[in-house]
Formats: sequence, structure tokens, C-alpha cells
Amino acid sequence: MVRLSVPRQEFDRRQTELLDRADADGVVLFDALNIEYVSGMFHAASERPVALGLTEDRVEAVVPRLEKAQAEREEFEIDEVHVYFDYPQSDPMGLVAEMCQSLEIGNGTVVADADGSPPRNGYEGTALSQRIPGAVVVEDHITDMREVKSDTEIELIREASRWANLGLNVLTGKIEPGRYPTIACQEAQAEAGKAMLDTLGAEYESTDRRPPIQCRFTTGDATVEPHTNDESTPVRAGDNIVSVVTSAIGGYQTELERTHIVGEPSDEQREFFEIMKRSQEIAFESMAAGVEYSAVEAAVTDYYEREGVAEYTQHHVGHNIGLEGHERPFLDTGYEGVLRAGELYTVEPGLYVPDVGGFRHSDTVVVTDDGIDRLTYFPRDLERLTIPV
Repeated sequence: MVRLSVPRQEFDRRQTELLDRADADGVVLFDALNIEYVSGMFHAASERPVALGLTEDRVEAVVPRLEKAQAEREEFEIDEVHVYFDYPQSDPMGLVAEMCQSLEIGNGTVVADADGSPPRNGYEGTALSQRIPGAVVVEDHITDMREVKSDTEIELIREASRWANLGLNVLTGKIEPGRYPTIACQEAQAEAGKAMLDTLGAEYESTDRRPPIQCRFTTGDATVEPHTNDESTPVRAGDNIVSVVTSAIGGYQTELERTHIVGEPSDEQREFFEIMKRSQEIAFESMAAGVEYSAVEAAVTDYYEREGVAEYTQHHVGHNIGLEGHERPFLDTGYEGVLRAGELYTVEPGLYVPDVGGFRHSDTVVVTDDGIDRLTYFPRDLERLTIPV
């Protein structure tokens, strides 16, 4: 049976590890993803503070009334949920202080991921250190814990990758001259998403407000800008297309990107496409546990310099991925340390050539002791990525 969520025992293990790392009377978390990571409780982050308190014996939470039913779900195993009505008419940080006293940590040392709820969506509240008599120590333990994925996390991202491959297959069939990217993407998301929901059934649950499969692409001159939002320029024969498809299972994301050419590629398009494709292969070949993060990008950079195309790069080779689309570590010449088995990366070296177009493939891979395991597997060759006209 396909796994669609993190099992309870893994959350228990994460809580134990976090408390061991903190080495304090207790832990208080404010970041939504940190709360989800250690408890499974996901929620819509807004100006309304949510906090989770942990000790060896108890787990308690502070939530606004509209998150009460969510926090009280049996599978999250939260011993007590403290509820306020709304912000700013209530005093949520006062209730967090009460939670700390309930956990018997308010007079001791509390390790927190932030000294209070983040200033999001207009929230302006007091710091936790101003509301309890004890000491508040801010530490980033969970980000460290999230760098290496468990077998369960890898399994979830592997399943998400299967659906991303379906999404890109559907999207590819929607691309043709005259079509607006945003319309083609909406159609592909709906069609692939329905197939995903029909197949996975009631056991599938989204942990945020994104569709099960997200599709987007840019076309023509817009592909030279990796982060452009231009999806309203229609497709033309001769265009480069850079497509991006993501999916998530149990909150864990995958990323799949491909470069397509609409119609017969020009000689320039063929040349830059093949250089980009080879650069991704070089990155794949450079990766294994024990290899320096910087060495992966350095291998690609050396290749680009030999080919005389280094001026057309705009970003590093890749980044970790998991609960967020971008996580650390990074495949970057400025990042210190070595790859570890169980780290997941998007591998996406790109070239952005004025008057020709952008060229980027991205695959999600997991690091192993002797190399990588590619979780996304959509075709990478130009022949199968040429859109007929």
C-alpha cells in the first residue's frame, strides 16, 4: 500500500530528538512548518499566532478558535489545546505564557524557534521572553533535523514524484502555438489532479492550499528570466518552453522541470540544450555521500567555462527540498560541508541566453552512499521534448 503520511511513531521520535538537542526544560515552537514537522499538526499560517509546547511528558498547543478542531484531531496527540478567539482582540501570547506554566517550564529555560510569533500578515505581538519569568533561548534545531530525510520522507517524495511525472506528461500535451501558458497549466492541473485524487482516494490529504499537482511554464523571451511571472504571453512556434511541475504527498514536495522546444529546434537551441543537459549529468555524476557541496557546482562551473557559456548562468546548481520547496543545504560553491546519504536535492543547472531562450531541467534526487537515486524520471532528451507544430 502506498504511504501518504508520516506515521505517529516518527513524530514521537522527532519530538524526542528535538528535546535531546534542546537540553532545556521544554521547547516552544511558533513556525508553522516546525510545528507540522514535530507533531503532524498543519494549519493555515496567518496573523493569528499558533504555538506548540513540548516537554518529555506532555504536548500542548495554543490556537485561535478557527484552528481548534484541527488541533484536536486524535492523530496529532496533543494533550491540551488552549484556545483564544482571534487576534488582535485576544492576547494569544498571554495564553502561550499560560501554556508554559501548564507545562511547568515558564520559570525555567525554554528553547524556542523564535522569541514569539513571527510578524506575519500584520501581527504585532510581544516577545515570549517578555511574558514568562524564565529564560528563552532561540535555537534553529529543527532546520538542522530536516536536512537529512528519513526513509518515510523519501518514500513520500518518491510518490509525489510519480504524480509530478504524470502532471508534466499531461501538461506537455497541452502546449501548442497560440495557447496561453496559464490556461494550459490550469487544464493540466485539473486533469492530472483528478487522476491523482481518484487513484489515492480519501487517504490523501493536502496540508496546504495548493492543488495536488501544480503546473506552470514560461515561453519565448520570458524563459531567459528564471523567476518571471509572465504566463500570459502565448506560445509561438520556435519558442523555448521551461516547464515546472510540483506535487506533494503528506506535505513533502518534489520538483520536476524540463526545457521543451516548440517545432524544429534551431542550431543554437540544440547547442545550448545539449550543454545544459550535459551539465545536469555532470552534477548527477559528481554527487555521493562525502562529496563537498561546493564540488558539485564547481564541476558544472568548470564545464560551462570550458564550453564558453558561464556568462549565461544565473543561479547555483540546486537546493534541498522537503516540507518546503527550498531548504538547506545548497549545491553552491559558497556552502561548506559534505553531502550525506538521505539528503534530497533539486538538481537544476541552467543557461539563460538572450535572444535564444532559457534552458533548464530540474530533477529531484536522493543522495546515496555511492551516488544518487533519481526520483523524477521524465525524458530529458531533445527529441522527446520537442513540441510538434
